[in-house]
Amino acid sequence: MTEKLQAIRKISNRLAAALVVLVLLVIGGAFFAHYSPEGKIINAPIAAFAAGIVGGFVGLQRRLKSMSDDDLTLLANSWVFVCLSPFVGGILAVVLYVLFVSTLVSGDLFPKFVPDIRNPSPEFQKGFSEIFAVHGESVDYAKMMFWSFVAGFSERFVTAIISTFENGSGSGVKPRT
Repeated sequence: MTEKLQAIRKISNRLAAALVVLVLLVIGGAFFAHYSPEGKIINAPIAAFAAGIVGGFVGLQRRLKSMSDDDLTLLANSWVFVCLSPFVGGILAVVLYVLFVSTLVSGDLFPKFVPDIRNPSPEFQKGFSEIFAVHGESVDYAKMMFWSFVAGFSERFVTAIISTFENGSGSGVKPRT
């Protein structure tokens, strides 16, 4: 077996092990969220993050055969670099989720979330967590999961969306679909 194939095998084994750990964490998290008191767990951003990580794993596995020998050696000798791409994919998926919630990215192909209606009370104070106080239809959550996977699979997707805001005025910019 050549050095390149050995490196790919080693990296694939690391990806598989990390993916098993992720799946166990997701199952444990889903169990915890389902049985959490008062349902205060923010499920959608966590689900987006997990889908982005899975997309990052799949995207990295897909790119292995076309990587240079130096890149393969780096990945084969470092757990950090193996997990970095999926982790960045998870972060980009959450950024994309925030873009969906803010309606900065919208259209028929993208999810549409609407703010939760809450009863204002003296103890209720608006804060950062309000950006996650939204809901959508089941189809919107399915779209969110798909686009979160894509965000992890192809980091260029989200960075291209961010570039449209960087190059344009930022308001009314709708990425092409």
